[in-house]
Amino acid sequence: MLAQLEKQFLQADLAQVRQLLADGQAHDDPIAVHQYAQRVARLEKELTELSEAGTNAPVGVALFFGGRPVVGSNGIKASFGTQAIGKFQKLVSQRYAAAETGPLSSRGRVPMSDDTQLLVTDVVRGSFGFVLQGSEPASSDAPLKDAVDHVADTLSRMAAADDALFDEASADVDNRQLGTLQEFFKLLDDEGASLRLVEGERDFELSTQAVRRARQRAEAMTIEDRVEMLEGEVIGWAEYSSRFELRLHGDRSVVVGTVTRAAMEHSLQEGLAPLHRHVRARVKVREARLRNRTPRKTFALQALDVIAPPADWPARPVQQAI
Repeated sequence: MLAQLEKQFLQADLAQVRQLLADGQAHDDPIAVHQYAQRVARLEKELTELSEAGTNAPVGVALFFGGRPVVGSNGIKASFGTQAIGKFQKLVSQRYAAAETGPLSSRGRVPMSDDTQLLVTDVVRGSFGFVLQGSEPASSDAPLKDAVDHVADTLSRMAAADDALFDEASADVDNRQLGTLQEFFKLLDDEGASLRLVEGERDFELSTQAVRRARQRAEAMTIEDRVEMLEGEVIGWAEYSSRFELRLHGDRSVVVGTVTRAAMEHSLQEGLAPLHRHVRARVKVREARLRNRTPRKTFALQALDVIAPPADWPARPVQQAI
């Protein structure tokens, strides 16, 4: 059982037993008070133990489906369930590979997909759902956990009523992942299905209306990737979050984005402290466009070389490497 679901079940049981205990106390029933007090103590202990064991639990997510593909709590259309799980797994594998190796090619096998396979470990009824988990504890498989977190967050934001949340999600999706998102939301929408997703502390539901909104957005979006060479002064550099800020020599505007893992590792290996240095940076620019919306750009720094500052540039102290 997924830890978050088990926690919810235990909390629901605890609330019910506490009410029964209060009723027993109100009716001055010592036998009931004794029995229910013991059950409260046991459930509170189980919740504490569950919280302590959480860090050793495998990476996990639960997908609950509602709507036309589901027949009460009895079952779900096999073709729909298989496709939905497969497309979710595909999103996780693509995100994991993109984070580890950089932008994916438009076709071909997804790198390291064998390392990201989730297992169907349980079937949950109510609405009908599947529990998917990794084979290793989350603490020892952080990249996979990050990939599952990212996919869950992307699904939520793609369907959000707030356009700003959608903009944030779309800025971090490449063409390969966009194609799979289109397939996933099309499947849900065509089948008239809703989705509830439980992962970590995240628990959200996408109604059929939210699913349709996400589908329309995904199908209307186009993504263009290109590489640009930019020259400027590094005015922000954060190793802990892999972020950079570059004030351009040309128009003095500021470009903000992420630093790829390879670029960050190269900087550390070379002992280069880029802050306040003038550089020529190779930057991957991703431009996401949606009809009737202003294009949104994101920047990922891939490499940099130190250069001389322009003659008219104000001098700043350069951070020395440690």
